[in-house]
Amino acid sequence: MSLHGKRKEIYKYEAPWTVYAMNWSVRPDKRFRLALGSFVEEYNNKVQLVGLDEESSEFICRNTFDHPYPTTKLMWIPDTKGVYPDLLATSGDYLRVWRVSRPFEMQFYALI
Repeated sequence: MSLHGKRKEIYKYEAPWTVYAMNWSVRPDKRFRLALGSFVEEYNNKVQLVGLDEESSEFICRNTFDHPYPTTKLMWIPDTKGVYPDLLATSGDYLRVWRVSRPFEMQFYALI
């Protein structure tokens, strides 16, 4: 077995607050993208979009947006072919749906 074949890689990312929820994106055109939700015992929680910078091999924060309560669940649309709108659902006090309008820009889409 060759030592130059597959190698195991470990990447790290440290959020600026306690992480309460997270979810990986499965879109083939958005590899290594992760959404993280904070747990702050106040009305000013955050959701971060984190992506892998392949040049530096580091995860970096690409965008942060406000969320009124801690996110109890985050979920990207399960689009393994990349044909549907790029959506992220968050839950807390309500179910909120966000749309990625550019590579890492979030636009509020719906409140359910």
